[in-house]
Order: sequence, then C-alpha cells, then structure tokens
Amino acid sequence: MNRMKGFSRRPLFSVDAEGYGRSHPRRQHWMQDAIHHVLDQAAAEVGFEREGWQTQLAGDSAFSVLGADESEPVLVDDFVRHLDSGLRDVNDGREAGARLRLRAAFHYGVAVPARGGFSDRGAVETARILDCRPLREALRLSPAAVLATAVSREVFHTVIGGAYTTLRAEEFREFRVRSKEFDDAVWIRVLDGDVHALGPLDADEPPAAPASEWPAAPARTPVPTQKTEQIFEAPVHGPVIGIMNQYRS
Repeated sequence: MNRMKGFSRRPLFSVDAEGYGRSHPRRQHWMQDAIHHVLDQAAAEVGFEREGWQTQLAGDSAFSVLGADESEPVLVDDFVRHLDSGLRDVNDGREAGARLRLRAAFHYGVAVPARGGFSDRGAVETARILDCRPLREALRLSPAAVLATAVSREVFHTVIGGAYTTLRAEEFREFRVRSKEFDDAVWIRVLDGDVHALGPLDADEPPAAPASEWPAAPARTPVPTQKTEQIFEAPVHGPVIGIMNQYRS
C-alpha cells in the first residue's frame, strides 16, 4: 500500500501584498521585511509558533501550513485582528500610496510538502481564493483598509457559521469563484470597511439583456444585510506549485 508521508489536514493560509510589482526595489525590500514582521508579531500575540509552520515564500507572498495543535478559530479571528493592528503600526506615518496592504486567504485541507513546494488540493485551492478578483477589488476599493480576507466554504460554514469565533456571518459577503479546477463559493471580509457597500466587484460588464416590448423593472440596490453573489472567471497569475519551499528553522 502506498501511503504518502506528510498527509494531514491542517489550517492553511496565504497572504499577498497589493502593488508589490509596481514598487521600486527599495520599497519591495521593505515590504518583504514588513510582511514577515507582522506575521511573526501576530503569531506571537495569539501563542502560535510560526517557526514550526511549513511556509512557502515567494517575494511578497507566503503560504503557510499551521501546526496540528494550532486553533483554526484563533487563526481566522484573533490572529487576523492582530495582523490588521500590526499592519497599521508598520504603516504609521507613511503616505497612502506607500502603505503595506495585504490580501489573506484561509482554508482547511491537505497540503503535502513536495520537492517544488506543496502538493494536493489544499494548497491549490488556497491560492485560487487568494488570487480571486473580488478579493483584489475589495481591497482596492477600500482605501482606509489595510487587510482584506477571504475564507473557503469549509472555514465559513464550520468556523464562522458554527459560532466558534467572535465574527458574525453578516460581516462576510459571498462570491462564486471559478478558476481552472476550482469552482466554489468564498466569503470575503474587509477589516475597517463594509464589503457589502462596495457594489459589484466583477470588472467584466454583464451581457446585454435581450430586447423586450416591456420596459425593464428598475434595478434594486442591495442593502448591507443582503447576500450578493458574483459568478465569474478569476484570473490566475503563474503556477501555484513549483516555487521553492523555504522552511523557517
């Protein structure tokens, strides 16, 4: 029987910085240092041991597999609050265009260490969620925010819906993401912002409606308590697996 070593289900999360590719090298260097500083600080605040995480690094992004004993509810609740606070600290005194702003994706699944990074669906699905257009647009359209998060169906229904955190389901907005092999709903939240007030987050124009002899009914503006779902093809930027896997010792 072939039993793959390293198989286990773990909390997974990934972060990526907005505007890294447009930044000059000196700012890129600062952004990389600042990302690891805020992640280290947030982990220490909630009692996580980041040194024991399995982490795949790629410039302005980091994909992490947490330890088996580290709490998934703490990750999506307390850790996120401390991450947001840490971002505001490192951005203190910086002009709006020079701030570090992050997207973060949270999932629970399998990510097995492999020669070129991680294999299995958990790593791929976390990457698709992190790179989806609604999450990018939610952060871009929320200038006061420094952090926008997205959680998978598994995390939303089990952790948020199960009332294992202080978060309310109404703080999240549901979207449908389709990207290659990934086709599922994700739930997005903007810290220090209202994701329901941002309007459509799909950059594509909807197809024109067929002509009708009857006038169309006036459009209704969604209220914050309504769930607004967008279905679209998400962009994919480069391969998910194959980045050199760097482990923190």
